[in-house]
Amino acid sequence: MWPLLALSVLTLAILIDRGIAFSTLRLATAAEEAALIAASRAGNRAAADEAAKAAPALIPLIDAAFEPVLPEERERSAAIAIEEVVRGLDSRLGLLAVSGRVAPLLGLLGTVLGMIQTFSRLATAHGAIDMTLLADGIWQALLTTAAGLFIAIPAVAAHQAFLRREDRVAFILGRLANRMLARPAPADAPR
Repeated sequence: MWPLLALSVLTLAILIDRGIAFSTLRLATAAEEAALIAASRAGNRAAADEAAKAAPALIPLIDAAFEPVLPEERERSAAIAIEEVVRGLDSRLGLLAVSGRVAPLLGLLGTVLGMIQTFSRLATAHGAIDMTLLADGIWQALLTTAAGLFIAIPAVAAHQAFLRREDRVAFILGRLANRMLARPAPADAPR
């Protein structure tokens, strides 16, 4: 049970951390997105910064969109900016997935060890088998399986929800980048 307790604390910490990260991430509203696209196409960096003032996650994307370079280089910079945002969201999600897989296995291991101990005590007892001793041992052994499942189910469900949200953020940022970059190269861009 001690490893399961440690794993439950780690899982809870990751759930809280990622919950805060995903819930505080603010992307552009439809009006802000339209203003960003218009500002980008007009080459107006100040207007783009103003439109994204409430969504700081968009700043690297705006920086990439206004680089005075060839369009292909701006596209690469925008892709890197999007990847940085997505990687920031992805942080520690792997640990959450591992927790969801390891918790039931630890619980099963605890159950097997408990059953071995119970049957070992029964094997050394001479005479009639005490059914209460058997039932008590099995009951205690099954607690670890229940604890493992209690940790794993929310971990797996949250992991999937976070991955879906991460994919949605990547899609929204990619779509915004494509719309913002659909403009001519700045006049001072190298040729």
